[in-house]
Amino acid sequence: MLTEICRDLDHDLRTRPEFAHTSHFRVEVDGRVLHDAHYHGPDVADVFSVTKTVVATLAGIAVRDGLLPDLDRPVATILDVPDRGQTLRHLLTMTRGARTDGPYEIDEVMALPGGWVDRVAAAPQVSPPGAAFRYDNGAAHLFGAALARLVGRPLSQYAAERLFAPLGITRWHWPSDPDGVDYGFAHLRLSAADLAVLGNAWMRGRLVDAGFAHAMVTPRSEGGPPEGHRYGYLTWIDGHGFFAGGWAGQHVTVVPAARAVVVTTGDPRFDPGPPPTDALAPGWRPARDLVTGRLVPALLDAA
Repeated sequence: MLTEICRDLDHDLRTRPEFAHTSHFRVEVDGRVLHDAHYHGPDVADVFSVTKTVVATLAGIAVRDGLLPDLDRPVATILDVPDRGQTLRHLLTMTRGARTDGPYEIDEVMALPGGWVDRVAAAPQVSPPGAAFRYDNGAAHLFGAALARLVGRPLSQYAAERLFAPLGITRWHWPSDPDGVDYGFAHLRLSAADLAVLGNAWMRGRLVDAGFAHAMVTPRSEGGPPEGHRYGYLTWIDGHGFFAGGWAGQHVTVVPAARAVVVTTGDPRFDPGPPPTDALAPGWRPARDLVTGRLVPALLDAA
């Protein structure tokens, strides 16, 4: 039955125009591949905001390594930024309460020749830290900069040593901003197979501190757009498990009760510009819509 549903979803992803940008669909149960299809686009591709969940994973490793002992430490004690009462936990949960629009919107920040961290940190407060969730790419970049300072090397180097190598992930690319700060918010490049490796590691709590692994997928707020689900530590949480999500249909859906990981990715043919451009068709939908509507219930029934 699961195989048939996977084939049906595969057919829809190949033929329905709203899913035409979908680049990969992979299903694993107990680490065994049930379905794996690559439609188009590069094999090692931009995973957009799935990067954030990878950054959270590095934070959990740093906790285990004794390099991140206090999530309630003020960001201003780590980075040379204004003290606005924001802590590492506020950044991890996207509750720092700062503006994310106008000159502080991430595409505007990315157009700068330098000073990305400073621009993000200068965003005015619109609510007290910890009071409300607001999706915040800048917060993830700030967190990544602070984490790199705490572990004493770039995120990419720490990931290579403590995350990718232990998991056997060898094909990846992690870009950095003009000041050499690895992106904390998006644009890490990975293959769908390696996203599944990460999904299985998240499901089993591998490599990270056990307490952090639990907290990472425990709701810290009701969340909101763009995914419309509750939020933990740079990770989305829904009714059947949790997932890493990124623009243009990048999703790693983890269903612990079914011991399942489903990877769906999209190829928007994105160019950061400036100005940023893409080739997504009007009315496009993420493949995860099909996964949660038809495959996840079947996975749970079969568990």
